[in-house]
Amino acid sequence: MQRQRVTLDLDQDVAALLAACAADEHVSEGEIVERAVRAMDLRALVARIRERSDLDEDEAMRLVREELRAARAEHAA
Repeated sequence: MQRQRVTLDLDQDVAALLAACAADEHVSEGEIVERAVRAMDLRALVARIRERSDLDEDEAMRLVREELRAARAEHAA
């Protein structure tokens, strides 16, 4: 996957939280930001799934988690 460098201006408290999360997870701050953006996008995906189906919120979240696991496994391979 091709990477693109971006610059963010964050509130000091948010920046400290970002650094702490990255340290706790032993990953880069960029990885934490990427995870957060992808998680936010997953909420949009859940909303779209729910609009097109009769799944309730729990069923939709289960489906999203399954798809996320599959995507992560594919990415790791």
